[in-house]
Amino acid sequence: MPTATPSSATSPTPSAPFGAGPDLTPDRRVAGLLFRLDLHRRLAEQRSPLGTADGRLLWLLSDGRPRTLREISDALRLEQSTVNRQVNAALAAGLLHRSTAPGRSARLHEPTEEGRARFEEATSLALGAYADGLAALGDDAASFLDQLERFAHAYGEAVRG
Repeated sequence: MPTATPSSATSPTPSAPFGAGPDLTPDRRVAGLLFRLDLHRRLAEQRSPLGTADGRLLWLLSDGRPRTLREISDALRLEQSTVNRQVNAALAAGLLHRSTAPGRSARLHEPTEEGRARFEEATSLALGAYADGLAALGDDAASFLDQLERFAHAYGEAVRG
């Protein structure tokens, strides 16, 4: 694991909010850019036709495989009580359907037609914003994605230790 070194402190300024700008050390610049990206992501979530919890549930279930509460909890890395509350809210909103498969005691959950339609609408909006960002990169988009994938992997390795 790489050792952390103190970064030279270039504080955010009105012209370079949240630590953005070429005068920063690379680690601070990345932190500032990721902070801004997170602000944009939160705004996109607020404007989404689906709430965050519903969006995550429907994303997980978009592969067409019904799941138990335990399977959903494990996949989302959430407490089962949290998942139970979120699934019940999605059931009440008509986004999910619950059923029991023959020979299984645990009930299975899957999207309803309305849930699938709302998920597709929300996903189209989100992917459209990503497409716009990638389009701004022009011919550099493929290289950016390759580098982002490498960065995400290396960052994940460093965080996990």
